[in-house]
Amino acid sequence: MPLTFNFGEDNRPELFEGKPKTPVTLLSGFLGTGKTSLLKHLLQNQEGVRIGVVVNDVAAVNIDSQLVRRYEKGFVEVTELQNGCVCCSSADDLFSAVQNIVMRSKDHPFEHIVVELSGVGEPDAVKRNWAIGLECTMPVALRTEVKRVVTVVDASTFGRDWLDNRQAQERNEDMHGDKHDEKNKARLENVGQLLAEQVEWADVVVVNKVDLASSEELTTTEDVVHALNKSAPTHHASHGKLSPSLVLPPVPRGLKTIDSGKGDGYTWAQTPAEVTVKMPIDATVKGRDIDFRVGKQTLKLGTKRHPSAKIDGKLSGEIKDVEDVVFEIEDSGSGRQVVVTLEKRRSGMWGDLLHHESQRSESEFDDNQNSQCYVAGGSVEAYQQAPYQKHQQHRTNANRAQERFGIHSFTYQRRRPFKHERLQKVLAAWPILKKELFSLTDLLPDEGECEMSANLRPVLRSKGFCWVDNEPLKQHVWAQAGKTLVVSPADWWWSCLDKEQVKFKVTYPGVEAEYKEAKRDKWDPDVGDKRQELVFIGGPQMQENEILQLLDNCLLSEDEYSNFKERMSTMTVPNDDFHVQGLLKNLGATKDEIKEMNATPNSNDDAERRRRKLDEEETDFLRELGVGSALEPEDSDALKFESID
Repeated sequence: MPLTFNFGEDNRPELFEGKPKTPVTLLSGFLGTGKTSLLKHLLQNQEGVRIGVVVNDVAAVNIDSQLVRRYEKGFVEVTELQNGCVCCSSADDLFSAVQNIVMRSKDHPFEHIVVELSGVGEPDAVKRNWAIGLECTMPVALRTEVKRVVTVVDASTFGRDWLDNRQAQERNEDMHGDKHDEKNKARLENVGQLLAEQVEWADVVVVNKVDLASSEELTTTEDVVHALNKSAPTHHASHGKLSPSLVLPPVPRGLKTIDSGKGDGYTWAQTPAEVTVKMPIDATVKGRDIDFRVGKQTLKLGTKRHPSAKIDGKLSGEIKDVEDVVFEIEDSGSGRQVVVTLEKRRSGMWGDLLHHESQRSESEFDDNQNSQCYVAGGSVEAYQQAPYQKHQQHRTNANRAQERFGIHSFTYQRRRPFKHERLQKVLAAWPILKKELFSLTDLLPDEGECEMSANLRPVLRSKGFCWVDNEPLKQHVWAQAGKTLVVSPADWWWSCLDKEQVKFKVTYPGVEAEYKEAKRDKWDPDVGDKRQELVFIGGPQMQENEILQLLDNCLLSEDEYSNFKERMSTMTVPNDDFHVQGLLKNLGATKDEIKEMNATPNSNDDAERRRRKLDEEETDFLRELGVGSALEPEDSDALKFESID
């Protein structure tokens, strides 16, 4: 079983079952793409929707935060992370920031929370951390859900950034002069690689600064984006100006609340603590004429003279102290009215005064039905067309690059390891562009280059997992984009772990689901989850058969594979990662931090050892005096007595 935690009675998971969660949108994009401009536009055009904002920038002085604060008014609340990056190493900081917003407004929840990631922030890592938080029953994960990743790209610089092989963090520090968290793996990735991943992770892509891009730059950006992510809708923008309904997800049914409303002959208003109902009456109505009855979750209010104007139904929530609820008649003349104040049993805003039988939980609505929910920056009618438009957009995105430039993809899958020497020759032959600005014409082979390079030239992007004979117990991650191709060892293959190691590893939050997925979808009866699984995306000249043959030539031959299996039969995964130190490492602790923790003596353990030593000394002294000898077991060699006749 994975680790879980108890966060108190008010945060028990069962209290949140069936309740809508505040949607979280992650705003991603590299440095200078215009994330802050888009965020400012969303805040300026929120149209009454309550938005919580987490601003994150790795700069020592958070300039983005200062700009956003100009729009911190009304229905907006902004919090910031100082000198941190929202990625795998600072998940606690992000959870804390979001938790602060959520808990300060838990009785009147925000309808959206927008998290602006840093230029090297990884949306995928944030989503994984949210899943882990939910598994550990963290209060913030019970109340919120990452619903959308929006990636902003700069159409005027995308082609140049694609060929920037500097480490993303190095360039970030050049621009901001700040050191990044040493545990952030984005430090190891180049700019082009990070751009590719940010686009691949996106649910929506905003191609920004189209007013500054040339026709060729815009075409390159669009086609590469469509090639990398065939399902995400793509929208053009200048200065980040885009309708919020195209960026933010729908507000879940039941989360959108109003402060007041009116019905047939009555008005009502609410706070998180109580509801007040008012019904106008004429001067002749007396107290005995009021038709009033109240229950735990029911209310009937009207007058016997005007039976058509009344409230009679089930309330949206429960009330307390029912026996103490009374009506009052206030004012006189034309302002005369009957007033009922109801104290809520649980603090919080109701979606309406009365519960309607047609209302259903969010889980009962599919994507088309969800279109009826309120959406920031757009009418309900406009959003009702969104599912069809989105489907059309997906279909267009999937085909556009292929139709215009022949962009296509294929997957390489095998269940035999690569010979690392032969694989290295392929990697060494990978063509590297010498220019600084990328265009799709660069996917065409050059005249006179060797056959291997010519076959690889049309590949725009490749990624996946591979199995290599020189480190067969570990999966290797293959990642190629722009000017770089990296194949590096990562985690152990599941099938290489023994039972105890598997048991220990699945206790890490979020890992059990990964293991079950591997067993369900990736398992082979002979080799387990060990495999080659590589995706290639490329231009019209990319020949699938040629690349398949190139990679097949790197696989072990029959004789090599036979010797390999014999050698591997004696190999085992060391236990270094499968104890407390391994758990600390997987939770983000550095080697120095683990070393320091191990070097620091536990005061409780020391005190216990001293106590035991003192007890032993006292016991030995008393035994020397003969005290307690009658308590020794009969078969003890220490005490033997001869009988006396």
